This record gives sequence, structure tokens and C-alpha cells, in this order.
Amino acid sequence: MGSGPHSVQRFTLSDDGDFLRLRWAPGVTMQAEDIRSTIAAVTAASPRGKRPLLVHIGLVERISLEAKQLLMNDTCSTRTAVVGVDDVGRVLTAFNYRSVTPSRYFTKEADAVAWLKEERDAGGVSATADPFTAEMRGEVLWLECEADTDVDNTVAAAVVSRVNHLSPSVRPPMLIRLNHLISLTEEAQHTLATGLDIAALAIVGAEPGDPLITAYYKQRHHPPYPTRHFTTVGSAQEWLRGIPAVDVLQLPSQPATPSSLL
Repeated sequence: MGSGPHSVQRFTLSDDGDFLRLRWAPGVTMQAEDIRSTIAAVTAASPRGKRPLLVHIGLVERISLEAKQLLMNDTCSTRTAVVGVDDVGRVLTAFNYRSVTPSRYFTKEADAVAWLKEERDAGGVSATADPFTAEMRGEVLWLECEADTDVDNTVAAAVVSRVNHLSPSVRPPMLIRLNHLISLTEEAQHTLATGLDIAALAIVGAEPGDPLITAYYKQRHHPPYPTRHFTTVGSAQEWLRGIPAVDVLQLPSQPATPSSLL
């Protein structure tokens, strides 16, 4: 049974049973203290454990840098669906792809609620099958994410394990097709940067946020292999053709990365 809204000056929080609903007041600039207040309210509203969270940002004016950082590190919900009225809200919350908690932006509430309920319908347990396929195609290791995948550290660790299994003695160039990736957590990015033993990584994705994901990954985690973003598989393949696989058994040490590949 849903409870009445928990009201403060700048937002309201209500209980919809399967999920919590957070609604921001129009014209608000979200500050760090606001986010700390919402985290405390969401945590208090779910004493039996975390639940999904639906956030209506409406006509929020701005989100401060400190508030964004708190939101990226927040773990008070199992997943967060952000609902805005237009693409302005999408740009305002573009940092969500770096969140620890799976997060996604919607312009229709019905779509957001359906996504939040997917977790409930699955019993809150991740499927046993990995949300990606991987295979060697010649010297290149191809990995394709399922559509609308959330990549957390469990998925990232599975990717590293699969790569090691498919190419145990050779460091291959690798191509990843994001296929409308929903989120890539900070911990997952660290695992990929430190765990993948590959010669190069071509990231293929045509969504507006995909180049930002790649740029942040490189700047924040400094992967030891050349990494580039491409919008088409063809352009990614052309780049990878110039990067041969490396026999790690004959490699005495990690070679320096040619600056021309970065």
C-alpha cells in the first residue's frame, strides 16, 4: 500500500509500492544538500531493503557538480528511472551513464515504470546467462552487448573471463558493439581497464552518449591498450586491421603503446 508523500520544500517522495517516486519542484537547482536529503528520505522509506526509484526532474533548472557526483555514487535504490519532459532533461542528466546504480532516462512515464518493474518481475535476481555474446573472428575478438544492457561489475568480470577463455595465449584486438548501452558503472569500467588483456579496443555505438562513455573511460581509467570510439563496424574494423594480435608467451614485457594509436 502506498503511503502519502514525504514533502520538503524542494521535492516530494511518495511510495508506489513496487517503487518509490521522487518529484522535483520546477526551477530548482539541485545542490549537494538536496541530494543528501533525498538519499536519506529514500533510505528511510525502504526499511526492508532497497527498491527501484522513479525520478521526475520536470523543469529542474540545473544540477551542481557536487550534486552530480553524489548522484553518480548513490546506491540507495536498485535502479533509477529518470523522467523528463524533453531532450533538455536528457542532456541535464547525461552524467547518469557513469552511475554506480543502473540508471536510464525516459520522456514517457509508462516506459520508465515498465523498466523499473522488469527487476521485480525477474525476482530481483540477474539472469544466469551473460547479457553479451563473444567470439573470435579471425584475429579479432568480437563482443556484442544485448540491447539495453546495464553493465555492472559482475558483467564486466564475465567479459574479462570470457576474453581470457577465448584467447588465453594471444592478446587480440577487440571490438565491442554497445547496442544502446544503458549504463556502465564506475567499478565495471575499472575492471575492464585493468582486467582485459587485449591489443586494442574499438567501441562501436551510434547513440549520442556513446562517445562520451568512451572519452570518460579513457580519461578516468587510462586503459593500457589503445581505445577508440566508432559509429560503424566498418570503420572500427579498418582501424583494427592495423593492430595485429600479440603472442603473450613470446612477449617479455608490456610494450609501450604507440602514441599514434591513442
